[in-house]
Amino acid sequence: MTQDITPQIPATMRAFAIDRFGELGSLRALPTPTIGAGEMLVRVHAAGVNPIDWKIRDGFKAIEDVRFPLILGQDAAGVVVQVGPQVTRFAVGDEVYGGFWLAGAFAEYVWTSTSAAVALKPSRLDFIHAAALPTPALAALTALEAVALKEGETVLIVGATGGVGSYAVQMAARRGARVIVTARPDAESYIRQLGAAEVIDYTRSDVVAAVKAAHPEGIEAVVDVISDRAALLRMAETLRHGGRLATTVHSADEAALAARDIRATNVDVLGATRGLEEVARLIDTSGVAVPLERTFPLAEAAQALAAIQAGHVRGKIVLMVA
Repeated sequence: MTQDITPQIPATMRAFAIDRFGELGSLRALPTPTIGAGEMLVRVHAAGVNPIDWKIRDGFKAIEDVRFPLILGQDAAGVVVQVGPQVTRFAVGDEVYGGFWLAGAFAEYVWTSTSAAVALKPSRLDFIHAAALPTPALAALTALEAVALKEGETVLIVGATGGVGSYAVQMAARRGARVIVTARPDAESYIRQLGAAEVIDYTRSDVVAAVKAAHPEGIEAVVDVISDRAALLRMAETLRHGGRLATTVHSADEAALAARDIRATNVDVLGATRGLEEVARLIDTSGVAVPLERTFPLAEAAQALAAIQAGHVRGKIVLMVA
């Protein structure tokens, strides 16, 4: 039988949704999700805001079979309030966090399959900071694993001050790598605190030329979270033969780079089902920080999405739900 943490789960909930692609979205009352076997219901306390959220709002081409109204949001942290039959990994009352792909995290309740990217919340974090983790931290971890970064190697992280980049800098530094980053001058102090050893002001310097001047024999790895295909091909010029590159925005021409003896990976964590346990371990044991730019109430989700879309955000933006 289904277990409940409260005598009654409301029939409706507050949720931020759109009725068609391209609109700003609004807060409204929608039916609370129901669950089946192998599924659970989470009472959302906070929801992370990511670039993918405004892209989905605007009609991200990878989305199929969409039903409107569509609740936005992928990342959330909260408490399990209901579990269906066959659920063994979690119990009612567990504090969890995860990437609820297309389930709609900008809401008071979100459903998930227990085989999805969900894990126990890092014990040292509150819900707001935990909600800032799933997609960007998992992307950073996956990208670093793709380039197989080793102690003593040098990595260039392009787009280091945003959500993914902030975690990638810290994780790379804790692996013993020398971290070069691109950042605006006003972000230098912030990014050095996260572990950057070299900071290139991309508004005044040619990044590729600057890296080549400091490392004429080339560096071992590049992790890029912002560049298009043409820009990424040029960033790859910083690599020595046999270098490794990973991008989280699917802009790597893997064949062209392989011809230059560079192993390139287009990292994709949407729909991922594993890795958050390792992220939680890093948070709890290695001192990886969760930088927050700002929090918004759920009712101001449109403003939060606008801030993310405008760019130049340091760390994460999070919606406070409960």
